[in-house]
Amino acid sequence: MKNIHRAMGLVLLMGVQQIMAETPVAPAAVLPAETMTVQPAVETPVESMLAQPAASSPKGKEPFRDIDANFLSGYYQQDGNNSPVTGGIGTEKLNDFSNVFIINVPLDSVNAISLLAGSDTYTSASTDNIDSNVSSASYQDTRNYGTLGYTRKNLKRSSSWGVRGGVSREYDYQSFSTGISYNKEWNNGNTGLNLTGQAFFDKWLGKEHSNQLIYPELWLGDFLGYAMHSDPKRHSYNASLFLSQTLSRRLQIGVSAELIYMTGLLSTPFHSVYFADKEEFAFDIERLPSSRLKIPLGIRLNYFPFDFLVLRAFYRYYTDDFGIAAHSWNIETPLKLSNEWTLSPFYRFHTQTAATYFAPYKTHTSNQQYYTSDYDLSAMETQRIGMGVKYYPNEAILRSPRSFDFIGIFQFKYVELRGAYYTRSTDLKAFVSADPSQSKGLQAFNVSLNLGFGIKY
Repeated sequence: MKNIHRAMGLVLLMGVQQIMAETPVAPAAVLPAETMTVQPAVETPVESMLAQPAASSPKGKEPFRDIDANFLSGYYQQDGNNSPVTGGIGTEKLNDFSNVFIINVPLDSVNAISLLAGSDTYTSASTDNIDSNVSSASYQDTRNYGTLGYTRKNLKRSSSWGVRGGVSREYDYQSFSTGISYNKEWNNGNTGLNLTGQAFFDKWLGKEHSNQLIYPELWLGDFLGYAMHSDPKRHSYNASLFLSQTLSRRLQIGVSAELIYMTGLLSTPFHSVYFADKEEFAFDIERLPSSRLKIPLGIRLNYFPFDFLVLRAFYRYYTDDFGIAAHSWNIETPLKLSNEWTLSPFYRFHTQTAATYFAPYKTHTSNQQYYTSDYDLSAMETQRIGMGVKYYPNEAILRSPRSFDFIGIFQFKYVELRGAYYTRSTDLKAFVSADPSQSKGLQAFNVSLNLGFGIKY
């Protein structure tokens, strides 16, 4: 479920990305080329979203200071028949509810601090099959996480640098992260460079009051000669580069390159693998190499054919030393209906080859060194289509009484809702919407609601 939580966090950032600099983010440490959850059309790093110094002011006056805050809420529901917990077969039914609060506080015209805090809770019929106790601790889990960032801007050199640190904790997993970033602009802001480095220090946790990791209850382990994992740690190191260029008043282009190296326990201890040459009771847990190198390359295009229409296109090529090669295409077309209302239809297509170590249920042989039946690592095609609706009036939706302006101006700036339908070639289907009652048994569902606030002082 680590992939679920990290991808869900990315989904919640969809609303914020529309008003911030659009630069790519290195994928979460454990995400494969494609996860079974819905992904945002454009991914934006926490550093560039949050750490924004105060805007420049007219000469001789104090800088304007605008505190920006966003509250994002998401709901995701899915179903399928390829659970890795039960060897690539069985239910993938899952419900996930997430909330994130993001705030950026400019201290002055060059310094800013930021905070991201979130929590998501899921119930999963898939992980409930780890043991025979229905609705046990494996059925429901909550992840709490936070990230604190600082950015300093060099006005003379049109550059900025930032640092960040984060922590995440759930029932069977904990993660500490750190990161640095550097941004530089040339040509009156028409050329931009973003460099980002991140490190994740993760650890699988055992059952309460125990150092033993969580394994399938019916796994016979040592009795059949299978080794338990000796080191529960997982480390990931990400480096990314994004170069953007404004070619004309209506055309912008950007290219990105990333390098992600992972080491440690990369398999999931409670994922099962069943063999073609053994009885079902002799199954083993998932085994994967202790290191992995990922290389995503991307190109982004923003075109403004009319003042009321934007065409945003993104292509990404992905490869890794697990044998996966993937192509992803995204397109989004925000259409401004009036000064207040914007509609944003979007579409995403993804295709990938299978990892060398993947095979379906009872296809692996027991003499192999590595094996998995996790369909996130299978050959697949996915499609995602949806719509965003945003209401952003010029004078804000609500504001504090003018009699309090001497203290500061509080504004409820905008509200945005996004919904999408998602399909995966392995029979996983997803729908993203605001009303679970309308899913009518669809195998997955996700909603993204974004509320934007601001304080000017």
